[in-house]
Amino acid sequence: MIVAAVPVVLALWATTPPGGYLGMALLAFVCWAVVGIAWLVVGVFAVLALPRPRPPHIARLWPFLLVPALFLLTGLVVGTNAVRHVAFEAHRSGLEALVADVAVAPDQRLLDRRVGLHSVSVAKLDAAGGCTLLTVEDAGFLDSTGYAYCPDRVPVDATGDGLRYEPLDGPWYEFRFVW
Repeated sequence: MIVAAVPVVLALWATTPPGGYLGMALLAFVCWAVVGIAWLVVGVFAVLALPRPRPPHIARLWPFLLVPALFLLTGLVVGTNAVRHVAFEAHRSGLEALVADVAVAPDQRLLDRRVGLHSVSVAKLDAAGGCTLLTVEDAGFLDSTGYAYCPDRVPVDATGDGLRYEPLDGPWYEFRFVW
């Protein structure tokens, strides 16, 4: 049962940034497969080890239901984006401080900053859009993703290639650059 916590932690960690961490998600998937196969093998041996007749003794195996329950619960939590919103709220003050640092930077651009669990590879003011973009390193699949702080207006999605925004909270948005 303790081993089943590894893919849970990996799956939750993989969904913290906008766009998620693909490598971490793949590792979580592989770990879930290993845990699932081990659970199945141990479960078969546990059923075979029950004294005969087996049906009256099957209730002894209730702990084997914990792994599938953990799998379903993790899937529900990941599917609702709850982890992403909790991670954002936990990092909000650090992200706001980074936005303030970008505003006073000489070229309104900062590189390689750490904000809690996130490594922000580029933090810059997007003059055309009026937003401060905080690109999270290694997040997303093929697209650059991160947080956008747009205090003065609602950002407009680009048609075709460009930035797309999803509202997060107040002036905060998740962005991804689609190409």
